[in-house]
Amino acid sequence: MTMGTYGPLVGREPDTRERDVRDEEVAGFLQRVSDLAFRAGPRGIELRRVDIGSRTFEFCDTAAEGDGEVLSEGQAVPANDAERAEWHWVPEADSPGWAHLARLVQDLAFLSSFREYGPEGGPQLEGLRIPGREYADVLVAHRGGRWRVRIELEGREEPLEFPGMAIGELFGEGKHRELVTQNEPDLVVNLV
Repeated sequence: MTMGTYGPLVGREPDTRERDVRDEEVAGFLQRVSDLAFRAGPRGIELRRVDIGSRTFEFCDTAAEGDGEVLSEGQAVPANDAERAEWHWVPEADSPGWAHLARLVQDLAFLSSFREYGPEGGPQLEGLRIPGREYADVLVAHRGGRWRVRIELEGREEPLEFPGMAIGELFGEGKHRELVTQNEPDLVVNLV
């Protein structure tokens, strides 16, 4: 028979205050970029790059008017940034790519909460590359390697729900290697 006891942890827990402050700063940065992407998308101004380390981002003018109203569970997503930030909104699958991108950027703030998840731990967000409306590559570092996680934006068949969590769990469990492309071993596809 095995018996166990409960007792206090031996030693001190690591001081994570500095890391927690950085995570909050990154979350605030991502929220602001998400807000800009949501407001600019219908005007044909689209997000192309986000760099977490330097806290920089880049937009380009596509000279194409975007689609207007975005729905989440049949309701219009608020245009007001503060209202939208307080609401768990997920654009319906047929929403324009810029709406899915705005949601993706906002949700990536949760990726840091998967830092210690699973046997391999979650990845560290480094940025995004968005070459057009079709997809975005989420750039992450994990266990000494650099990875791209491709997320479909335009032409989705399902809503983009909890992409930060999906990426964190995939890497933490070590399953990202099962979804790499043959010709690009650092590219993870078909995740969400």
